[in-house]
Amino acid sequence: MEIPGERFVLPLDNDSQDDQTLAPQPRSSLIGDIVENTPDSTPTVPVLPPNASQGTGFPEHRNRVRGPSKFKQRIQGTLPKKQMKDTFTPERTERQMISDQNEQRIASMSLDDIEREQKELMDKLPPGLIERFLKKAQMGDEEVHGSFKDSKVDGNMSKSGPGFKPTSEDQQQRPSGRPKLTKKVTFESDALPAVDENNNLLPAVNMHFPKPTATVQADNLDPDSPEFLEKLHTTYFPSLPADPSRLAWMAPVSSEEDRSSYHPSQTDLPASALRFDFKGNLLPPRVSRELPGHLGLHHHAAAPNAAGYTVPELAHLARSTFPTQRCMAIQTLGRILYRLGRGTEQGGFGIEEIVQGLWKCMAEGRVIEGLEEAAAATGGHMSVKAYSTDALWLWQKGGGHRWKAQ
Repeated sequence: MEIPGERFVLPLDNDSQDDQTLAPQPRSSLIGDIVENTPDSTPTVPVLPPNASQGTGFPEHRNRVRGPSKFKQRIQGTLPKKQMKDTFTPERTERQMISDQNEQRIASMSLDDIEREQKELMDKLPPGLIERFLKKAQMGDEEVHGSFKDSKVDGNMSKSGPGFKPTSEDQQQRPSGRPKLTKKVTFESDALPAVDENNNLLPAVNMHFPKPTATVQADNLDPDSPEFLEKLHTTYFPSLPADPSRLAWMAPVSSEEDRSSYHPSQTDLPASALRFDFKGNLLPPRVSRELPGHLGLHHHAAAPNAAGYTVPELAHLARSTFPTQRCMAIQTLGRILYRLGRGTEQGGFGIEEIVQGLWKCMAEGRVIEGLEEAAAATGGHMSVKAYSTDALWLWQKGGGHRWKAQ
């Protein structure tokens, strides 16, 4: 491996000469011993100057304020003019100078020059901009520099171009000898159309409120009466059209409907109509009719007099947006799945036709797929995930079977 570098030659013949030239020189300045000298004369005591105070040693207080301050002089008006001029800001001074120059320029112009300049401005600038300038001048200080003082603006600008009629006149009662010219701009005003305030009001809303009539007293209404809904409408809503179909859910169940929905008199029931309690036990129609309402098994639309929930109803509630309702349905479905897995053995439902019919309802409602989806969901309600996992464990404990169409 080659290392780049610079080639040089060493003169080996002159080694003796280099040794003589590179020999170190002996040092001439050496540090000697430290010797302490004895002073020849005694030290003198410092003497205070003759004008020094003989007090505490600190300088005496002096009143540095001579006369009133500049602030008081400015308020009283006794401050010299030179000092008062220095108090103005450069911005205010420059503004005043520009204003004075504009006034001098206008004062040196004749009436013809002023009218010509006004006409040129009116032709170049849009009418809306000039109107805004004039309004701003009226809203500002009373003294307006230039030729836009005492201007009046009206609204007609569409008939003849800009529509301006500029006039000029001398300013009256001016204290100085130099004349100051002003300009007045007027517009032909259009009469505003009359506005009917009643047309701007919102249309009246026809609202109805319950109005009990004098003929029928509210105390006479009996909820157990078969004519309760009709009297309720006549008493509180006599002006509204009657629609019995909307109140059908409040009407008592007729005897024919009661016998056709999970009644002990029925000899044949489909598997989708079988009802279960919260423990997953099958409720026969006779037992379902005898259970009281405080157990929470009557919260369904079909067969309102029968207690318990069917598999399609539980599959529907398992997809509810209310977590508590969903957990109740998932827990009940898990217990039913365990009993279905046991089949005809001990702990199952015993009858093969019932087992196959309930498995078909589980498959149509996609119950197992819904439980797997809820258990594997990312986030969401933790109780729903816990109950779904428990229901799947019960399903696996019962055998983990799936229904297959025969």
